[in-house]
Amino acid sequence: MQLKHIFSNINIANLLLKIKKYFNDEHFSNITETIQKFQACSLEKCFALYECPICKATHKFKVTCKSRLCPSCGKKYSAIWAEKTASSLIDVKHRAVLFTIPKELREFFFYDRNLLTKLTYAINDIFQYQFHNIKRKNERVHKIGKYSKKYFTNSDILHYGLITVIHTFGRDFKWNPHIHAIVTLGGFNKNHKYLEKKYFHINSIVGQWKKLVIDIVKNGNYENEKLKKKAYHVASQLYHKNTRFFFDVAKNDLNNNIKAIKYIGRYLSRAPIAEYKIIDYSDGNVTFYYEDLANNKERVELTLDVETFLSKLIIHIPPKHFKMIKRFGIYSRNVNKEIKSIMETMRKYVSKYSKSTFYQIETWDTFQVNPFYCFKCHVKMRIKEITYFSSRTGSIRYKEYSY
Repeated sequence: MQLKHIFSNINIANLLLKIKKYFNDEHFSNITETIQKFQACSLEKCFALYECPICKATHKFKVTCKSRLCPSCGKKYSAIWAEKTASSLIDVKHRAVLFTIPKELREFFFYDRNLLTKLTYAINDIFQYQFHNIKRKNERVHKIGKYSKKYFTNSDILHYGLITVIHTFGRDFKWNPHIHAIVTLGGFNKNHKYLEKKYFHINSIVGQWKKLVIDIVKNGNYENEKLKKKAYHVASQLYHKNTRFFFDVAKNDLNNNIKAIKYIGRYLSRAPIAEYKIIDYSDGNVTFYYEDLANNKERVELTLDVETFLSKLIIHIPPKHFKMIKRFGIYSRNVNKEIKSIMETMRKYVSKYSKSTFYQIETWDTFQVNPFYCFKCHVKMRIKEITYFSSRTGSIRYKEYSY
């Protein structure tokens, strides 16, 4: 693999030492572990060995490294996530929405990654304002308390579905945090009847998004006072500028949920650049290309020295246990039992990995064979040995099985 070849031909320890100052100890430890897992990911180093109980023939399966730098393991994770998520969606129209951050504020999300999580909750607040018709309620002549049974009417949507996915890079893989969201074009009212949402107040969403992003940046938890003052100053200036924060709504409603999920899920667990876009690696330089959306997808080629190239990749590795995906409303875990039972009747898509593994399905589609059955005897093979990378010891471990 091209990326692995690049990583194996430089002094990784020296590179990590140079960038260590930009991360806290826990985050830096996860970056180191992610690179180690990626370098150990191969059929020769990490595998599960299966054996036929009759003819004793063996077959190796690669053990996934779960590294965010690995193209093959990342593709597997994204495919499984997309199938699982698509099968959880109800069969109604959805809308894909993109929320972005202006250039002036992007660096502050690098120094405090928790701000990215706050953005997802801000997006949920924005849609809640839309679905709950808060503006109309604020304009009531006779105010009704929020906790009154009459506060919500039968035309208000109380329970909607929202999934947000955090991306931190653009096509040129610079630091460019943005949020992809998929939201139901409707939801359930207080009587659990499904209602369609005919429109969103775009100007209201844009204004709220601008205010919430600026407030989040101003209240960030930064390591030093100088950065904190800079964040407050830059954010305050944007308040007074007539800057419309970019907010993109897909032109068409999404009738095909699996395509929408696959689109936003493809960057979940892989390197910020596809390997086929790396044109050349020689003389300590890496040349790659990307499509510039601002110029009608014009192909742009860029050459960087190898350390700069890898540094730009590494900064997108999130802290350990950082949640890139958030679910809200009817797509969260805490759903009303009655609504949950109604949703079961509204689901149509069934994941193709619900009964078979990713490896089984992909192997069958390509070669029309089941990889877990002996090719000669046609009986199910048994696991004999597993070799894997241990993040605790930082080395390759193995375990044997006897029957």
